[in-house]
Parts: sequence; structure tokens; C-alpha cells
Amino acid sequence: MANDVLGRILRGRPLNRRSLMKTMAAAGLGMAAMPLLSRGAEAADEALVYTWSGYNDPKLYPAYVTKHGSPTFSFLGDTQEALNKLRAGYVCDVAHPCSDDIFRYRGAGVIKPFDPARLTYEADFWPELAKLPGTVGDDGKRWFVPFDWGNSSIIYRTDLVDVKEPSWKLIYSDERYKGRVAMYDSAEPAVQIAASILGLPDIWVLNDDELKKTAELLRTQRELVRFYWSDETMAEQGLASGELVAAYGWNDGVRRLKKQGLPVAFMVPKEGVRTWVCGLVMYKNPPHEDLAYDFVNAFTSPDAGVQLLDAFGTGHVNRKAFERVDQKTLDSLGLSNPTDMMKHTLFLQAVPEAQEKKYNQLFTAVKAGG
Repeated sequence: MANDVLGRILRGRPLNRRSLMKTMAAAGLGMAAMPLLSRGAEAADEALVYTWSGYNDPKLYPAYVTKHGSPTFSFLGDTQEALNKLRAGYVCDVAHPCSDDIFRYRGAGVIKPFDPARLTYEADFWPELAKLPGTVGDDGKRWFVPFDWGNSSIIYRTDLVDVKEPSWKLIYSDERYKGRVAMYDSAEPAVQIAASILGLPDIWVLNDDELKKTAELLRTQRELVRFYWSDETMAEQGLASGELVAAYGWNDGVRRLKKQGLPVAFMVPKEGVRTWVCGLVMYKNPPHEDLAYDFVNAFTSPDAGVQLLDAFGTGHVNRKAFERVDQKTLDSLGLSNPTDMMKHTLFLQAVPEAQEKKYNQLFTAVKAGG
């Protein structure tokens, strides 16, 4: 099933979710159902939607289909790639970056704010998602409409792990489980989580001394991990067999393991769960602005939210969608109480390019034994 594959590879953030989405795009998942939009192409009476592969599922915008039929989709593999194309004159009505990209999109002058009077469901948005940094201007103008969101934390076997305190330390420095934990093979989360364990004041921008401190903790983790995973199924199989007792993972992984009857839980670490949020922006000169608003409203409706939660395994911006999904499904995703969860989360923020380069160099060196 395409959705099973999609659920396995669409979580995370720039260096994880987006790179994995490239893999899915290369495989052609979801693309056959809708035509691609070439640069500068025009489509009469169809919204032009520039999004991730897989989001062309008609169940995610049912009201639009009922009223207009299908939009025209084009697919991005990375939000920097999307920004570069928009700068070069690529035409669309709405695009689908993530909240930590919005500063760059606004600075590039390729998007314009939404008219709040035309957003049908804005009052039903989770308040924590409605005012993420950079998504609403000082003047109150909304530059970003959140849509999908998800969490990264530790999935652990409740029958094999004694949690003395809910902390990321479990997979960084807990010697009790040496050789039985796994970490995601991505520099940004690895370094930032280490920084949060150390209590550094700004995990998004670290100076050289702080990077040295995180390097020490990453070396400690290197001696504990059985492996660094690049495909979530590696971690899930390890947890299912008992080879692993804990691993970095995402909401949907917990659900799949519970469906197998395995005793697993999704930790809420004292340092915070990591939460990504993606959504829609309006192109500066949308050729079909009325249709664009119809699509945005369909995308953020409770009907779309039910599909996203149930089939895709990720959170939705509309609170009312959660009221229509059974509690067992929400529990399986670690989303039984989103309000409480969001009090203990770190919403991902933009990282300067130079800082990102340092993260990558450091993580690569540590894994290589440095």
C-alpha cells in the first residue's frame, strides 16, 4: 500500500523528512495520479499546488474535489529546491514548505500573506501551531497556514526498559542498554538533542566551545548505539525482535509496532519532544487565487484531518479532526493529549546554513571515530 510506504518515510525535517521524500519521489509514489506542472505552465480553472509527493491524495482536500475536481500538482523534493525554483519564476498558487523555512521565503519576496477573512477554519487551528515564529508578522499578517505536523522522540520497549527518568539520555549515555539502542543518522537532531541534554542555552546556534561539549556526548552515544538508522524500518525491526530496546523514532512507528502487539511507548523526554510543522504559503502572484483559497480551506478542514491522522499517521492543524478520530488511534500515535504534549515540545527552528555545515562536519567526524 502506498500509504504504508508514505507513513514510513514522511516524518521529520530538512535533513531527514525531506531527504527521505526525495527517495519516495524517485520511486514515483503518488505521482501517477496527477499531472506534473512544468515551470511556468498554466492551467485554466485549476489550482496549482506545489507540494510533497503523496499529498495529492483526494481524501486530503475532499471539499475542493466536490466543488472543482482535481487541482494540478507538481512535486518538490526539498524546500530549498522549491524556494530556488520560485525565485527563478516557477508559477504556482500555493506551495508546501515547513514553518522553519518561512523566514527565507518571506525574505526572498516569493510569497504574500493570506487574507484571514478567507480562511474558513483558522479559529479551529491548534493555537500552538497558529503562531509559530516567523509565520505571523508583527502586523498580524499570516504568511503560513500550518497543515501537517509530527513528533520525534524515543520509542522504547516497556517490557525491556526501566525508565528512571524520561530523558533523551536513554539513547545517549545510559550504559545499562549499551549495544541495544539506535539513533537516527542525521546530524541536526543528533547535535541539537545532545545540546539540550547538556542544558545549553540555544540549541539552534552553538558556538565552537559548545560544539566541543556536544561532540563529547556524541562520542559517548557512539559507543552505546547498535547502529545509526537511515530507514525507520531498521529501527522498528530491531525493536520488534528485541535486538533494540529503544530508538529514535516518529509517531507512526509507535502505531505500527503496537499493531503487532508489541509493548512499546513513545517517550516525552524532560528535554522536550521534537516537533516539525509544515503547511501552505501563497505565491506572490497566484494565477488562481480564489481556487487557491478553496484548496487551503479544504486542506485544513476536519475531513482532511481525519484522513491525515488515520491513514498518514501525522497530526493535523484542525483541532476538530481529533474529536472525530477514535481514542485508540490517537493513543497509538502518542497524540492522545496534544495540548499537554505541546507544552513539552521543541518546535523546530531555522538553523543558519553555516551552523548546519558545522553540525554535519561534527557528526560525520564522530561517527568515523573522531
